[in-house]
Amino acid sequence: MDKSYQKIDAVIEKMQEVLESIREQDPEFYAKYPMRLITEAEEHDIRTVTEKWCLPDDYLYFLQHYVPESLGWSTDEYINLDIYGAKDIVQGQLGYSYNPVTNEVIPEWPDSYLVIASDEGDPYCIDLSRGDTAIYTAEHGTGSWDFDIAYDDLEEFLHSVLLPRGPGEWETDETEEYDYYKVFITGEGNDKIKTLLFIKKTFSCDYSQAKVYLSALPLQVFKGIESCAMNIEADLKSIGADYELRQIGFGEFISAD
Repeated sequence: MDKSYQKIDAVIEKMQEVLESIREQDPEFYAKYPMRLITEAEEHDIRTVTEKWCLPDDYLYFLQHYVPESLGWSTDEYINLDIYGAKDIVQGQLGYSYNPVTNEVIPEWPDSYLVIASDEGDPYCIDLSRGDTAIYTAEHGTGSWDFDIAYDDLEEFLHSVLLPRGPGEWETDETEEYDYYKVFITGEGNDKIKTLLFIKKTFSCDYSQAKVYLSALPLQVFKGIESCAMNIEADLKSIGADYELRQIGFGEFISAD
């Protein structure tokens, strides 16, 4: 199997883990209002899509293995991101490239842009003229479309629904595998004032509240991927604070503290 396909399989698997965690938090609600992510698209849905558009191989593979049902992604990055599957991507173009009221093509829309997701009206697109999966986005309701590249490729875009941005920016590496950590302050260290200032900055609180936080140790100051955790560790080392760096699993990373 192509390496890029393996990476897509891996991120879809993590998406399923996130959904399972969400369902476990409120099983009664999700029994009434189920969200599902199936991994095998219907042949007629794929045929409809391939007859209408010439798609990049990576994106076609994704559509064949990403079949959402009543599923939206709400993170620090998105309000309610709807990533289209093969059965609803045609419908997803309505209001962007095609006006369903007048049954007319919308001339202001770039001809080669395919909307693959939408966040409360803001489209996320691939440019079919390029042959790759760079993701473009623009703000809706401004009177014109001003597109910028949001993500370098489909895989990076998919990871964005799993990795809300925290302190610093996360980077993707060659394997796209992540280790997750929690960082705790466990003592005031060599300089109590510097430790208090660190807490004050981290939690955007005043000095008196920082003192309250410091009196209730251990104090979790970060949860996220390794690169960001290392930055936090370096900051704590530089001020001489006592701290603990603890590796966690993906399930603990996505769970509410």
